[in-house]
Amino acid sequence: MVADATGCRVAGRAPGVDSYQIAASDENGYVRTWETDNSGDRALEYRSYAAPDQVVPIQTGGHTRYLGGLDLDGDVITWSHLDYDDPGVRSSYVVRSSTTGGPATVSLVEGLIVGATAIAGDRTGWAGCNEDYTDCRVGTIGGTDIQGSYSIASDGTRLLHDSYGSSPGIDTLDGQRVATVGLVPPQTYAVSIGASTVAYVDNQLGMDGESPRYTLSRRSFGKTLALSAQTTLGQVGSAMISRDGRRTAYVDKTGDLWIVRDDGVRTRVFDAVDDVAQVRSFEPQTFRLSGHRLLWVKGNYTGEYCEEWGCSPNYYDLHLMLYDVRTGKNTDLGPYTNSRPATLWGSYLVYTDGSNRIMRKDLSSGAVVQVKGAGTARVAGLDVYGSLVGWSTCTGIDNYGDCKTSRIAYRVMTTSSVVERASTHSGAVRLSGGYLVHSTQQTLDETPLLKVWRLGSQTVTTIGLLGGLLGEIHDETLAWFGSDKIAKLTPLAPFTARPRYLGNALGSSAFAPAKGQAWTPEFAISKALPSCKVTITSGTTVRRTLSCTTTVGAARVTWNGRDSTGRLLSKGRYTWTLTGSDSDGSLLWWTGTATPIRGTVTLT
Repeated sequence: MVADATGCRVAGRAPGVDSYQIAASDENGYVRTWETDNSGDRALEYRSYAAPDQVVPIQTGGHTRYLGGLDLDGDVITWSHLDYDDPGVRSSYVVRSSTTGGPATVSLVEGLIVGATAIAGDRTGWAGCNEDYTDCRVGTIGGTDIQGSYSIASDGTRLLHDSYGSSPGIDTLDGQRVATVGLVPPQTYAVSIGASTVAYVDNQLGMDGESPRYTLSRRSFGKTLALSAQTTLGQVGSAMISRDGRRTAYVDKTGDLWIVRDDGVRTRVFDAVDDVAQVRSFEPQTFRLSGHRLLWVKGNYTGEYCEEWGCSPNYYDLHLMLYDVRTGKNTDLGPYTNSRPATLWGSYLVYTDGSNRIMRKDLSSGAVVQVKGAGTARVAGLDVYGSLVGWSTCTGIDNYGDCKTSRIAYRVMTTSSVVERASTHSGAVRLSGGYLVHSTQQTLDETPLLKVWRLGSQTVTTIGLLGGLLGEIHDETLAWFGSDKIAKLTPLAPFTARPRYLGNALGSSAFAPAKGQAWTPEFAISKALPSCKVTITSGTTVRRTLSCTTTVGAARVTWNGRDSTGRLLSKGRYTWTLTGSDSDGSLLWWTGTATPIRGTVTLT
């Protein structure tokens, strides 16, 4: 079949190809291929529609193992072949041969895995990327190459390739713009929501999940969930993102772990090194930015895994890590396994042990309490929000080792009772002050359904078909993406959950106004605070009251060391008190207590 400007039509007919594989075809004939032995080497032969019984062997030049990227144009055929003899960086051969039995020419493209070839007269084009997809190029044999492109094709006379940027389109290899392509709806791969802001990883051109062009962006939204303009934070190498307050944690395309503030300031949390250590947070629940802490998993190098086509490094020595935004230090919390989920909320670290117990540790006080006792059912998902802990357990395993039957549950830690219900194929869970989010599948062949369970009731609402990761919930808004890969914000019925102070203000606790310094703390809050103030006192005397109203989960003030009349205060220690509220009530500690939220600041 041929598709062109006139429509689709039959170009030619030939007898069935039996057990052979069609490798390439054009309007004149086709090339079929078969494996000659167990090595992966393949034979190629050409047959025309005019004389289908006449077989023409294709000269291969000895490069047909797992051949790919074929193109056929008249009496010319091209393909790519990986350099399997190269022990270092992978390279490819591009082969150009003839359907008339002529000799093959073999050219080496160094450092790239070529995935496509194209024929334009006497020119042979190619497109390929390096092994980690951080360097993608197109070019011609014997000519120059162009970086940043991923595919190549030919219209018979020109070589065309994709081009990306603010106005993506199609260019020729000679630099002529052929077409400008409007952006299709972006395919989403991960979302993370905070107060009034959502961060997400998507691919603006909607290519497959193996594409190297993952982009991390964020948008603000109001009560109507209308999104503001997109702010692009950079290219990323995985779907691991976490949003909290004014910060977003992510892994870039080189594997390094970063935290970026909304003002663009980036902090490198971990420098990944090949054959040493990498970020390995396979489950989103173990990649969580909350308050001034980031929970993540580090994998230490454990050797090479080798197969016929090459070797790849393993990082199976996993350790749970905790990063402190205040100090810039990583703390190793100990060995970690994927079958024992852990998660973070403010100063609460919740984790499981080898007996499937669930424990909650207060990182500020060191106090540890048991949430759920030991059992035979494996804990598959885990989350925490304030005095709530939610989880899922596998009560039955299918033939694939996944949860065939499940139970989802939650506990209010001020009580001893556990509320649970049956589910199917449920893994990760997400928790807010009023909902537990989970997915279900009757069979693994079905698209999972995203569901929310209204806490304190038997009400479970189906949101839609889930297209990937579970998504996230913040207060009364659910961020997720369906089978269409389009990111969505879904409002849920309101509930009452008072805002919580997540603990430990960011910023220096001492400053020198005489040297032009100011006190600029940031207070991590579980929700936006439309009413917020910081009061500075000495003894019982109020020296200054500062507004800290915020639409995000982080409150800020700036104090120059002066009182309400503008007089510079004397050196010494002063007490700050944080108060605030939203429509659900006044601000509490993360523990749920209503004692005053206080600290000290020193003028030097």
